[in-house]
Amino acid sequence: MRKKTIALVLAMVMLLTLALSGCGGDTTTSGTTSGTTSGDTSTTSGTTSTDDGGEASTGALAGDGITTQVGTERSQTLIVETQTPTDTPGQFNTYMMGTTTGMGIHQLLSAHLWEMDSVKGEQFPEVAADMGTPNEDYTEWTVKIREGIKWSDGEDLTAEDVAFTFNMIKENSAIGASSATNLYIDSVEATDDYTVVFKMTETFPRLTMRYGISVWGCDYRIVPEHIYSQQADVTQFKDEKPVVAGPYTVEDYDPNGDWVLYKLRDDWYDSVLGVAGADHYGITEDQTPAPYVWFRALGDSSTKQMLMTTNDVDVLCEVTMEEFQTMNETNPNIKCWYPEFPYAYNDDPGAKSIVFSHGQGAPYNNADFRWALTLILDFQNLSMNIFSGAGRAAPIPLLNNTAYEQETYTIPMLDFLKNFELDLGDGTTYKPFDETISQQMAESLGMGDLSEEEVQEMFGVGWWKKNDEAATKLLEKAGLEKRDDGWYFEGEPFTMEVCYLADTEWQASRTIQAAYNQWTDFGLSCNLVSKSQATWDVDGGTGNYYVAGYWPSGGITSDLYSALSGFDNQLIKPLGETGSGQGLRWDNQRVSDDLHALANMDPASDEAYETTVDLLEAAVEDMPYINVTNGTKFVPTNCTYWEGYPDSENPYNGPWWWWSCFKYMLPYITPVAK
Repeated sequence: MRKKTIALVLAMVMLLTLALSGCGGDTTTSGTTSGTTSGDTSTTSGTTSTDDGGEASTGALAGDGITTQVGTERSQTLIVETQTPTDTPGQFNTYMMGTTTGMGIHQLLSAHLWEMDSVKGEQFPEVAADMGTPNEDYTEWTVKIREGIKWSDGEDLTAEDVAFTFNMIKENSAIGASSATNLYIDSVEATDDYTVVFKMTETFPRLTMRYGISVWGCDYRIVPEHIYSQQADVTQFKDEKPVVAGPYTVEDYDPNGDWVLYKLRDDWYDSVLGVAGADHYGITEDQTPAPYVWFRALGDSSTKQMLMTTNDVDVLCEVTMEEFQTMNETNPNIKCWYPEFPYAYNDDPGAKSIVFSHGQGAPYNNADFRWALTLILDFQNLSMNIFSGAGRAAPIPLLNNTAYEQETYTIPMLDFLKNFELDLGDGTTYKPFDETISQQMAESLGMGDLSEEEVQEMFGVGWWKKNDEAATKLLEKAGLEKRDDGWYFEGEPFTMEVCYLADTEWQASRTIQAAYNQWTDFGLSCNLVSKSQATWDVDGGTGNYYVAGYWPSGGITSDLYSALSGFDNQLIKPLGETGSGQGLRWDNQRVSDDLHALANMDPASDEAYETTVDLLEAAVEDMPYINVTNGTKFVPTNCTYWEGYPDSENPYNGPWWWWSCFKYMLPYITPVAK
């Protein structure tokens, strides 16, 4: 990768902050109250040195003699940022609405039938012992369950737990995944202690991809039957002290929702990490993970940077390029995936996009309106405002343009993209694709001497042209009217609400903010609002938004069915209800027909590939949401007290602290010796 020097606008602020703090991490944050274990109030944030060091202060480890705010030894505590606080502290049941799953719950507590090896790009059995055995026409699957996995209370995890979990989801319409589960699964039965039989409603060759993990996580987290079967309503059961099959248990949490402290199980090798990890990764009992993992919401940008540079946190979920460079200049122990530009991990499979709530009706459910908003946008301006030009152009909706997906789909679809035409409604047509945009990006960043292959790898193969005249015609075609005082729709002044997640998912929030600026410059009236993670988790599913910066889909393999199956229009529920499908409520019969066809096809067949291409072409025509750049993540790590994180030089996994597979990295992340 080529290095590009970019102005560090926060450098002086950071240096001043560090000078005032004395680099000791002794700052005040909102996460100062101990939770369910002690309930005590602490006046110190971060970590503090102790005079005597305690019994663990042997001098062997860099973190010895340092005590965290939650009373644990720093040398035994890996501190991980959680992207947002939770509005539901003490709620660990992921089948209850509002649970903040990414606050360590699905990373450290949960267990799934199948996990994803992101390096190999393939699934492996976690709770399951195999990848399932179908009958001849794929209408029935027999899945063996691993023997030896124990719940944290010592009970064996068996086929009864698996069957109970799936039937619980099927029978509870208040659980978001219920409709999607019933669409393809007719019945689930434990035929013995370690065998589960799935009977499908139709031919279905993708059991593992649909009901296991292919990217971030999935909706099918196995729960203990002996606990959940005792609840009158599992969707109202907080599960404050969860019994889990993952390697950690809940030690403490902040009643204000800012943090959760997890403790390694004494019998962690009997959890899925030990049993499945030994089988797939060769993890041994000697590779003991961190005794404690402390997930913390760190506050605003300045606080986050200060805590990282003063070594009070080890792993961040996401920052901006400027924030990373500032921290790296201040503390060289802070690193990113690449040691030089673009620094970021460029192949996060979650597409950060501009999404529309089609359920709000006109004009949001009109493709002409959505295409008009696309043509108002200037890609170079968007990209520079997002991450100073780091990012690969992603022109196709539904397809996150990772390097693999670009080679598999985007480049083979270039002729279609270049020849695609829009009907502008006045008897004229317009070809909106611009294959020169990526080279323009390279030249604007002083990288014009890159080869075509290098340009495509770093900046993509093209995006959509900015064209205000074509956009105006499409807005008028969609029913809007331009008057002297602005745009009108159905005789009333038209104003769009544009929302984004506050203080997290910077690619999504910066994308929507840059788009907001361009739309308002064009003359559209917009209100820009921010939402908390918990609020969006509800609003996104119920369709309670108009335009938003979010990640509506993803994909990491050539088989996109699992990532896109939620766009089946049979899963759409009325606005205000949470359904099994996408919150966009995009109703496209051609796409739904393709998804139904894909469900019955061999994923590796030419027919499946061609059907997927047809689906993607339909998405380009309809522009259900606007992809801008591929998933681009600046995910800094701090090797002052802990080391062994995956990076470009040691890519044993991706930087997926927020994915469920994070637990499989923990045996390789070790304390630093003095």
